[in-house]
Amino acid sequence: MQDMFRMTDSTRAGYNWRCVVAIFITLLITTGCQRPEENGIEDESATEANVVRPSAVDRDALSIANAKHALSVGNHAALQQLVRQALIQWPDDPQWLELAGDTSLLEGDAKQAIAFFQSAVDQSESPTLELLDKLGRTWMLASRPFESLAVLRIAVKRFPDEPSMRTKLAGLLASLGMQREAETHLIWLVQRGYNGSAELVVLSDLTRTQTDKQMCTTVLRRCPDDVRPLFSLACIDAYHGRWDEVRQKTKTVIDAYPDHLQANAYYGRALVELDDNESLHAWWQSLPAGIEELPEYWIAAGLYAEKGNDFGKAARAYLKASQLDSNNTESLNRLAACLTELGIESELRIQLTGRIGLIARLRKAVDAFTSRQRNSQKGTVSIAKLMESLGRYWEAAAWLRAGSVMSQDVDPQLVEAYHQLHSKMTGKTPWQLPEYVFVDRVDLSQFPNVDWQPRVRATGITKNVSRSNRIHFDDEADLRNLRHVCKINKPEGEEANLWIYQSVACGAATLDFDLNGWPDLYLTAMDGKPHRTDSSPNRLFRNNSGQYADVTAQSECGDKGFAQGLAVGDFDMDGFPDLLVANIGQNRLYRNNGDGTFQDITSTSGLDGRDWTTSIATADIDQDGYLDIFEVGYCAGREAFTQTCTRDGHTRSCSPLSFSGQADRVWQGKDDGTFVEVTKDWLSQHDPSCGLGIVIGRFDESPGIDVYVANDMAPNHFWSSQKAPDGSLRLGEQAAVRGLAVDARSLAQASMGITVADPDADGDMDFFLTHHANESNTLYEQVSPGVWVDRSERNGIVAPSIHMLGFGTKWLDADNDGTLELMVVNGHVDDFAHLGEAFRMPMQLFERQSGGVWSLMNAEKLGECFSKKRIARNLINLDANRDGFVDAVVTHLFDPVSILINRSETQSQSITLFLKGTTGDADAIGAKVTIEVEGHSRCSQLIAGDGFQCSSERCVRLGLGDSLKAENVVVEWPSGDREVIGTLMGGHEYLVVEGDGMAFQLH
Repeated sequence: MQDMFRMTDSTRAGYNWRCVVAIFITLLITTGCQRPEENGIEDESATEANVVRPSAVDRDALSIANAKHALSVGNHAALQQLVRQALIQWPDDPQWLELAGDTSLLEGDAKQAIAFFQSAVDQSESPTLELLDKLGRTWMLASRPFESLAVLRIAVKRFPDEPSMRTKLAGLLASLGMQREAETHLIWLVQRGYNGSAELVVLSDLTRTQTDKQMCTTVLRRCPDDVRPLFSLACIDAYHGRWDEVRQKTKTVIDAYPDHLQANAYYGRALVELDDNESLHAWWQSLPAGIEELPEYWIAAGLYAEKGNDFGKAARAYLKASQLDSNNTESLNRLAACLTELGIESELRIQLTGRIGLIARLRKAVDAFTSRQRNSQKGTVSIAKLMESLGRYWEAAAWLRAGSVMSQDVDPQLVEAYHQLHSKMTGKTPWQLPEYVFVDRVDLSQFPNVDWQPRVRATGITKNVSRSNRIHFDDEADLRNLRHVCKINKPEGEEANLWIYQSVACGAATLDFDLNGWPDLYLTAMDGKPHRTDSSPNRLFRNNSGQYADVTAQSECGDKGFAQGLAVGDFDMDGFPDLLVANIGQNRLYRNNGDGTFQDITSTSGLDGRDWTTSIATADIDQDGYLDIFEVGYCAGREAFTQTCTRDGHTRSCSPLSFSGQADRVWQGKDDGTFVEVTKDWLSQHDPSCGLGIVIGRFDESPGIDVYVANDMAPNHFWSSQKAPDGSLRLGEQAAVRGLAVDARSLAQASMGITVADPDADGDMDFFLTHHANESNTLYEQVSPGVWVDRSERNGIVAPSIHMLGFGTKWLDADNDGTLELMVVNGHVDDFAHLGEAFRMPMQLFERQSGGVWSLMNAEKLGECFSKKRIARNLINLDANRDGFVDAVVTHLFDPVSILINRSETQSQSITLFLKGTTGDADAIGAKVTIEVEGHSRCSQLIAGDGFQCSSERCVRLGLGDSLKAENVVVEWPSGDREVIGTLMGGHEYLVVEGDGMAFQLH
């Protein structure tokens, strides 16, 4: 056992596989293509019979020694002469044939070298490891990686205890997108201590493609007759959801290699994703033997059944995939979703979501380790602990061994953690502890097996053309004297090469600070330095009957910190909305004096800290009658403000994974107007992440206020209110078990904005999150109380969002017909045009069709603002001109702010309710309004946070369609009390005060 845990240098395994592949790539670039048929090695079907031949004839040992000496000293002329003479005398001698191959390599003739090396193998009773290694490397010189694989497989079979060959074989397999086949060899290396961190990274997540794009494209260019690298490239497309590309590439591979199992599995999934049912039926009838041993096949089968709403068959398929790979979080996640759809709320689903959450955290920890140049002791300890909690003890021990020789982020707990883990292991410890793999004990035999019988997917979608045509917005910012640019510190005309702190900016808030009934605007600037107060002042614009005036100077709230998000709330309960400004540095609380001015009361409020807060929100989280504050943290430390990053040879905005996540902070409001930090008391254990968006309201089935935080390139956090045994508040992090941590494929996306509403009118709250380019936005529908499922693909969200990078987003009823639209503003974090990604992007508006699918509306008909390409960031809703139609404010980097006035052509009216609480805080966050219109129920909720760095108008607005009134209006307050308001006429604003039992018409 001690030998199994010995500290070893990765050089004992030859050299790191990534270095091997890098060398191969360099050689490929400078050499041509050699066809395998010309030299006797058949592809992966090559067997040991190819290399075992009768004994060589006797040889002149002195001449061999002379030739090797000439080779070692670089005397090429002497070597050529000796080899030529020897082959005349001993043409079948394997040593001279090998030296002839060496000579050909020196002459730059890879084709001839392969011929000699292959002949040497054929003539050898037992080819040496060195000879096989030469043959394998020379095939790579000839741009033939799959022939090199065949040789490496033979070498490993003949020399099973030699780590160098396994290292090279595993590395090449992984670089060709075949990391599952590499798993056996990687496990062998880890269990004997012959691994480096690169091998551990691959093993940590076999669902993540390791394809070396440069190598594969070079091979395809030099050897177009071998199309198998197309499968390797298709793995990258599949990881990013580019299924049309996957279909094209894998079809080409299958046509040439019909028995290529992985290509067949990926091709089948692409056909399912694209609803290509005709091709799918033909594929199903010609499946190669052995394909059912691949998890990818069963995931495709599950998706096919799920698209036919046959969740029982889908569950069985996903279970089979999970049994083949217990760490495949996509199959686990989809299995959990199917169980929810089937109404199976058992311990099984809790176990599934628990394992999904752990693996998502593991993926995040590995990404963070990789971003730190794979040199972080603390990173390896964190990964090892997660591995241990998953029952993957061998990997945990290997990570700790790897960390022991690292110099950065030294962790004093490493040695103790290693000894504790070591004490639990023996030589018989399995690679994966079976007690952690509960899927092997799951029985879903009550459901039928998956079949591939042809069917037509019934969507029931009919496009409502007239509705699409009547919605229209005009940007009237200039007309209404709203002139503001979200300033950042860049030279005039220069937009690229942004710092990460410049990319996530441009906050916006609306508040009626003077209580004249017209929503005012507060907009940020950040053209100074982080942690300083040298930026241009944020600006307050007063709304005077629809016209705006800059009143920043007289209002005294022009904060000069490096601004981020904004929150509005009545902290002192005097009826006037106060203002909270998040900064990179000290956050600021401005008290509304009620006379048109504000007072900075930060120093006396108890708020402190100099961290990076992105979004910020206020609500009475503990329901004691006083507003609390939730600060969303982004990057910790100072590296994000000093470190530059290079991507593809260009200096560009850094990834948040390059830095540690900043922990969120929570502040409890007290009766004396001050705040006390309660982060450790209220928040359960969780991983700090780089957070961006936030919404607060009553979202799950449990009483109390919940908080949902969108994290950048990490699992999201869902904080559900709970009561501790002593009766105090506890916010439990439950995103994984609720289905809100990751997407349907169990990938943590780069989440930015959030919006929450009831777009499907089923009475509960659904979430929509925006993400990075090459990641589709995500629609989480609540399918049972407190459980959400990613239905983005089913509901049409994926295709129109995959190439966009979304920030602000809102559900809104633009034409007051009672059905919500979905607005998204887009813009990249930096200029990646060299990667084919747009920097400036148009905003989007989606409508919900009768079948539940969201359709992108025609930008030209929506208004010029939807056709312009900008770098948009923030989106808030308000009724700027108080005409009963919802308007929008959009902020941009470099371009002036837009105020989109709703000019939709419709006679439909709405009701707007302003709610004031009396039993809790006055803002009444979490209050739910339900109405009936012509027999149909609709609901909305008063939320805080509003997504990304913003605060929308704090009201509930509901469209009435063809009706002139809303009946059975009911308000359910955060306390749980319900008040029946009765009937309200459309076209008006109302004030509802908790306990009064009636609504007061305002306008």
